Amino acid sequence: MKALLFFTVSTCAWGQVNRPQLGRMFDAQGSARTVYGIAGSPALGDPELTGVLSYGCSKALCLWKTAQSIVSPTGSAAAPDGPALFAFNATGAFLWFQQSGQLARWQNDALTFLDAAVEGKVLAIGASAGAVQFAVQRMNGVWIVNLDGSAVAGIARHASAAMLTASGPILAERGEIIVNGKRFVLEGVTSMFQMSANYLQVRAAGLDYALRIDPGRETLFQLPGVSQ
Repeated sequence: MKALLFFTVSTCAWGQVNRPQLGRMFDAQGSARTVYGIAGSPALGDPELTGVLSYGCSKALCLWKTAQSIVSPTGSAAAPDGPALFAFNATGAFLWFQQSGQLARWQNDALTFLDAAVEGKVLAIGASAGAVQFAVQRMNGVWIVNLDGSAVAGIARHASAAMLTASGPILAERGEIIVNGKRFVLEGVTSMFQMSANYLQVRAAGLDYALRIDPGRETLFQLPGVSQ
């Protein structure tokens, strides 16, 4: 209930504060925060939820993974241990639990577990036209893979992190981030999270960055840090 109270207060504040917002993020201490401002000049709001391991936000919905729960602005559900990957669609989201290797659908504040036959390290999941796909690191490269494990296409030799978006895969490899055919130099990328429909949070070498992913408007800039 404490987590939901944070989200209730935060949601009300969104409607009252007349400041542009880039999306949501979580900081190095695991606190969910709103990112205010414009590209290149962001500011962080106060903590809204603590103990966050991973998260994802679409235009309409944010979901947060804590130690053993999925939390939304309107509810929560028990979930497997460890972080999760998220892919949003019109009715909710699909989640991949990295520690247990399980796939689930989130709808109406409830989780329904689904069968999946995926081999390799899952870097990202995506949802399109009701179907789920995975970006998977295998010994012979990074592949887009269907729910039944069949490979659709190879997209890289190796990637430290990835996201599957409507405009195509985004990859971190060999000290670069590749988005919509453009490259940004960034060493030490370990993870990416969807801040909003337009931005990703990129974690690299202990720092956090925002990556705008709109085709033709791609931008990368550092997010403010938080005092210990």
